[in-house]
Amino acid sequence: MSNFSVPVRRSQRYQNLMSELKNSDCTILIDGPISTELDSRGVTMASGRGRRSPIDDREALIQVHMDYINAGSRVITTHTFGGNRLRLGDQFEELTLAAVECAVEARNRTRTEDSVVVAGSLAYHTALGRGRYDPNQDIESWARDINDLVALLKIGGVDVMLLEMVGGPLFTAPIISAVQDSRMPFWVGFSAFDDMDGNGLRVYDNASTPVSEALPGLIALSVDGDFGQFTNGGDSGVDIIGAMHCKPDPLGRVLEFIQLHGWSNTMFAYPDDVQKWDPSTSIGEAGNDPVEVFVDHCMKWRSEFPKCGILGACCGYSVRHIEALSNSI
Repeated sequence: MSNFSVPVRRSQRYQNLMSELKNSDCTILIDGPISTELDSRGVTMASGRGRRSPIDDREALIQVHMDYINAGSRVITTHTFGGNRLRLGDQFEELTLAAVECAVEARNRTRTEDSVVVAGSLAYHTALGRGRYDPNQDIESWARDINDLVALLKIGGVDVMLLEMVGGPLFTAPIISAVQDSRMPFWVGFSAFDDMDGNGLRVYDNASTPVSEALPGLIALSVDGDFGQFTNGGDSGVDIIGAMHCKPDPLGRVLEFIQLHGWSNTMFAYPDDVQKWDPSTSIGEAGNDPVEVFVDHCMKWRSEFPKCGILGACCGYSVRHIEALSNSI
């Protein structure tokens, strides 16, 4: 059990970014997808190289991070999405720390050490298809693995933990508890999709769970802690909650739901553009949304949700989408 009297570790650059969001009408850009960009540069997920890029294709990964920074991103995410001991085996520690090093090196090379925040990406699923993302692992061993991942990201020097594409309570709750125990700030990115049978929004990682059942409890856990230890203003570390890896229509509805169920602070939004995904080949098919369509969606969310101060892109988009959004803002 962590000593919750210890303050959450917020770097000065992270504090500066949060102050900007709270004290002005500014919009901060997060980066776009890492794997999509690596794919376009020949470091493909299908070949297995994409996941090993922090070691085997280090310069390619650093360049992706640099390109996002130069396009206007103030938050860059580590290439650790979906990485865990079960998937990465004996090189879990090495690949995780190397991924953080690549992001930090990109920040150093662009001389943005004071202004760009590195977010440690945490996501628990393996890509089996929409609604089938719960790990093939028992909850106890999963919780141990996620605590190891959080510890490595903290050792590596990330500024904030970013929970991506979560929502299924069984496997999301241990991540929230792990980052609270680590005394690191964190953001939560919920994902959802419209059930094909007309039953409304379902969490992306578990098709049997409605958003209405999953999110209220997870928001409360993020804010109040496992035992209500943060209820009276204690520092839980949860700074921002948002919606990501959704198509534009459900994304806006997820933002609405978050606001209606206990969250009134800063939010973020970034959609995805993947139309099909083949888990047997690790190949996705992007919808190729024009940059204008992407920018229009983002500007709409910024207008309709004044608290939505962070915008970015997810699977299927690219550096050019972030650059276009930056120019529009």
